[in-house]
Amino acid sequence: MFSIGKIMQVKTTEFTSLKGHVADGCIVVAPSGKQFTIKNTMRGWSVLGVDGLPVSGNLPSALDVEYFVVNGLYSH
Repeated sequence: MFSIGKIMQVKTTEFTSLKGHVADGCIVVAPSGKQFTIKNTMRGWSVLGVDGLPVSGNLPSALDVEYFVVNGLYSH
């Protein structure tokens, strides 16, 4: 994990909710190098692609975000 200014950036292989990685604006780097952004919504969390469009549905909890990042973004 490393930070650029105040923006947290973490690889999918190191992502965990226990270390506070589920934070609005956190950038997740997939093994391919593609970057995704965690976005806090009124109803939970969403993962956005480079184009700013959601690549996940609504993720109601931090554990759901962790599961999606570790399992869903690993192949991207």
